Amino acid sequence: MKINKLPSEIYNRIAAGEVVESPASIVKELVENAVDAGATEISVSVKGGGIDFIRVTDNGGGIAFEDMPTAFLPHATSKIGSLDDLETIGTLGFRGEALPSIAAVADVTMISRTEDSEVGGKIAFVGGKTTEYDSYGAKLGTSVTVENLFARIPARKKFLNKPSREETKIFTLIERMVLSNPNIVFKFDSESKHFSSAGEGLESAVFAVYGDAVLKNTVKVELEESPVTVSGFTCVPSFTKPSKNYQNIIINGRYVESADVSYAVYSVYAQYLMKRQYPLFVLHITMPFDMVDVNVHPSKMQVKFADTVKIKSIVARAVRNAVEPRLTDVKKLHDDDFGIRPAFQEPTQFGKAHTLRSFFDITPPPVKPSSQTSDDDDIGLTDFVPEEDPVREQAAATVYKDVYEAVGDFAVEKRPFLPTECKYVGKLFNTYLVLERGDMCYFIDQHAAHEKLLYDRLLAAHESRRLKTQPLILPFVFDVSPSDAELITENLEHFESCGFGITPFGDQTFTLSFVPYECAGIDMQSFVSDLLLLVNSREKSTMTLKERLMQAACKAAVKGEIDDLSQSEIDALLSEMTERGITLFCPHGRPIAVGFTKKEIEKWFKRIV
Repeated sequence: MKINKLPSEIYNRIAAGEVVESPASIVKELVENAVDAGATEISVSVKGGGIDFIRVTDNGGGIAFEDMPTAFLPHATSKIGSLDDLETIGTLGFRGEALPSIAAVADVTMISRTEDSEVGGKIAFVGGKTTEYDSYGAKLGTSVTVENLFARIPARKKFLNKPSREETKIFTLIERMVLSNPNIVFKFDSESKHFSSAGEGLESAVFAVYGDAVLKNTVKVELEESPVTVSGFTCVPSFTKPSKNYQNIIINGRYVESADVSYAVYSVYAQYLMKRQYPLFVLHITMPFDMVDVNVHPSKMQVKFADTVKIKSIVARAVRNAVEPRLTDVKKLHDDDFGIRPAFQEPTQFGKAHTLRSFFDITPPPVKPSSQTSDDDDIGLTDFVPEEDPVREQAAATVYKDVYEAVGDFAVEKRPFLPTECKYVGKLFNTYLVLERGDMCYFIDQHAAHEKLLYDRLLAAHESRRLKTQPLILPFVFDVSPSDAELITENLEHFESCGFGITPFGDQTFTLSFVPYECAGIDMQSFVSDLLLLVNSREKSTMTLKERLMQAACKAAVKGEIDDLSQSEIDALLSEMTERGITLFCPHGRPIAVGFTKKEIEKWFKRIV
């Protein structure tokens, strides 16, 4: 076997595949270089989501004219000089891969001048080849322009998102850089966004990124346990968010992702959080460089701690000290909700969804499923197959059969399951209805059954174009991240066609002003949390956006142990299950009813063998 030495254009592209994943990754590398150069002002401009044009300009130390070609050589760096330096990395960049990787997949022009030079220099690359290198009049600092990303690599370009989404990723990155470097002035410009920070400390940075409403609902974190220091801001226990997008971890000035640190913070709030709610925080953690390894992945987003337990303990203690004075009052709030309600949540006139009476007031007639193509084409989803999905139900049955075999066989009768033909025996754990018919015993999950009925009603009303909506007396106001805001905005018409009136109320704020009549009593916070999970979903699915949106609403139906149904409501539930010929699986594939024969039950108690 012959060993070949790869030419530069090949290994540069291989390296670029690890470093340059998207326009945002280019901006990240260039901004980090500017920070390492000591810049106090950094400007970022993009066009076409960064695919067509990126320019990052700083007032840092600059690059000497004679060093400019070297800067674009693989593994050329000013950040480290020996093996020992890897143990004490204090700069954001250090691998020497960014500039050559970028030049391998785009057209790049760099202009730079150092303080001790009267004139700067300019160097340009097209297709990885130097096309210009000469002296050039320039301001102190460096400006790097990147154009035509992946223009000569169509196989890579096709995997990029549309420009608006790539732009949002860049904007999110800039927000993170602002929080990580609060004493640097940042400016960002694109066709649709203009943003700047004052560079006057972390409180100013939090204000620039999240606004005054968030800042007022945070408390300062400050703890020093030598050699580790934790500082920043964390939310008061009554102010949480429906996703983890508002959790910011900065270690030695580097924005990172750490499940260990996130869990340490979560552990402080856990018993006070509503379901699918998460704390918001911006934490700067400073420690000796040899206590953390940032050389885990080329993206430099992952870190490893020398003593994970110690770091988690210190972080949890720092956050607990900050929020503990606010916890006493929180325990008294919303005991009936088993948690807390976010401070930004406007109360609705409906309160909790705790009754089925209004649910059974209207019964839209069943409608024959439509075979027309759906308009829900934005998230790569296909049209809905209403009422029955044998493939999905069979798959779910297979999964749950394995579970039920632990106590008995998964019973399937030849005749249809009709709850009204059964004798209602009672209820277990305020969740499972117990029915008896002949030699069969059934357990019905009242939440799953209600969810399925509500789901079928919404679809029937939508298909028949008789979907009624219920305006809210007080619109529900909610904030989201920039990426979530873009996805929600793109799908406003879909939401409205399904009966949900969502309207922009600022760059990252929305209002929910009306919902389908059948959903008048849903828990708004729960619905919004599921909505964000919905729009962020990227997995392939046979379900349309319409279906998954209605699923999100249906999940806020009867809540298991929380809701105590009266006998009349139970009778109404069983009656409608019979009338509609409800399938035995809810929209999420979970079983609604499980049946066991008398023989199987007697086996449990060893009455028969």
